[in-house]
Amino acid sequence: MTVRKMTGAQAFVECLKLEGVEFVFGVPGGQTLSIMDTLFDTPAIRFVTARHEAAAAHMADAYGRVSGKPGICLATTGPGATNLLTGIGGAFRDSSPVVVVTCNNRRRHIGTDDNQDAEHVSLFRQFTKHSRFVPDAEAVPHATREAFRVALTGNHGPAHLDFARDAIENGAMDFDPQPPRAYRPMRPPCADPLSIEEAVDALLRAKRPAIWAGRGAVLARAGDAILDLARALRIPVVTTYNGIGSVAGNDPIVFGPRSRNGTRLTNAILQSADCVVAIGNSMNAPSTSRWTMQLPQNLIHVDVDPTIIGRNYPVSVAVVGDARDAVERMTTLLSSRKTAATSARREFLREAEKWRAAWLAEMHPADHAKNVPIKPQWLMHEAARLLDTRTTVIADAGNPGIWTHLLPTARSGGYLKPVGFGNMGFGLPAAIATKLARPDDRIIAFIGDGSLGMSLAEIETAVREKTPVAIVVMNDMAYGNIKQEELHYFGQRYIGVDFTDVNYADLARVMGADGERVSRPEDVTSALERALSAPLPYLVDVLIDPADNVWDEPI
Repeated sequence: MTVRKMTGAQAFVECLKLEGVEFVFGVPGGQTLSIMDTLFDTPAIRFVTARHEAAAAHMADAYGRVSGKPGICLATTGPGATNLLTGIGGAFRDSSPVVVVTCNNRRRHIGTDDNQDAEHVSLFRQFTKHSRFVPDAEAVPHATREAFRVALTGNHGPAHLDFARDAIENGAMDFDPQPPRAYRPMRPPCADPLSIEEAVDALLRAKRPAIWAGRGAVLARAGDAILDLARALRIPVVTTYNGIGSVAGNDPIVFGPRSRNGTRLTNAILQSADCVVAIGNSMNAPSTSRWTMQLPQNLIHVDVDPTIIGRNYPVSVAVVGDARDAVERMTTLLSSRKTAATSARREFLREAEKWRAAWLAEMHPADHAKNVPIKPQWLMHEAARLLDTRTTVIADAGNPGIWTHLLPTARSGGYLKPVGFGNMGFGLPAAIATKLARPDDRIIAFIGDGSLGMSLAEIETAVREKTPVAIVVMNDMAYGNIKQEELHYFGQRYIGVDFTDVNYADLARVMGADGERVSRPEDVTSALERALSAPLPYLVDVLIDPADNVWDEPI
């Protein structure tokens, strides 16, 4: 490979090729045209045109989550850039690797009331790990490589590049295809051996220990290691909302998520434990009911970011390092000691299994099979029967995200949801990007009619990009979560939350997809099966009973 002369846009796209980028998600504009023209000559990279920049950001976020590589999104100046912000905020709060690219006006015109003038770096700084204005072509390779390094080093997250238009349109710079090694992402640190020993000692002293895995366990791909540790000790595993998918949810030793107010099952497990191992878990407000949850004094905290450890709860053992490496070393050390489960730990696990059986019976009573409108619990009950290791579940914000926590996902890394920022409109764009990243997977997205209204045009994108995904609309003809909160706090007084009755399956067919409306519980399973096996995007519009108010803690 030899040094070649090229424009800033060509250098940028060449950097993308060297990073193995397969997709760029975005909406083109005048300032982006030099990059678009270069992509025209780059068949190795597919440009996926979204119908709105927010959807492009959600796509990049989802691609980063499932592939482990930065998702790339591109937008023009001003409104193009600001439309990205919500999706990038979601990627930032959920630690998803993304490289955000905005293209600004020419340097001499920035700040002079040119068309769509905006100062992008200030806008993106609070939602990214790194935000940089790139004024000239010579800076493009360094800035691009640095963005990838930052997005993947330590806690993953978005990095932002704002290219001046003349930086990418002009220049005949010398491009070196072999960057220095310093540009590569830094490997996560390995935990100190003494902290591993202290953690194992604390676990062996405990009579009722439990594991509580968070988003960091997902990022570290630590699922198998966590299950190995749990099986060695015969102890229960609980996740956070953001940690769903860190372990296979259908494993008997996994008891589901604990966040906001519970479930009663996971509440009982964590609050009965005398030792909790928090793995990649920041113990933030949603996870701990705004820090009102009581945790035992014997708290082992494993995290790659030392600033997270002890931030919200005092810890007895701090393990700073990559979650998978740390947990694997804990299990190895246990194997050299007496690791047989004690009678107390076995009894705690049996107790948790009894709690689960009682809770599941309460969640899925027999009369749900006949209830009209369809109970959301029944929808989850039937969907759970269809999940396998080739199925990825995507949940949008609001009630779909809450009810899908009843789904025991069958694979590690098989669940996506916008948690930290709670950004609506995520589900459909995320499903498209996930199908592109995992073409052999079956993708099922649970989306409220409120969220679908914010991303409805992306059905056309799914059709155009030939991404057959199952879109399950949990249709209560309202911004259901907010309506229920109004009802919970203000009695029968609510305002601004109701919609008219829209048959979303009809709309899907208008845009070239397929679909059907389901109003009877006995029709749910067959409709989901058709959606999951369809050769094109397929929307199932399920009329949901809004009576189970999530603010009244039905789960």
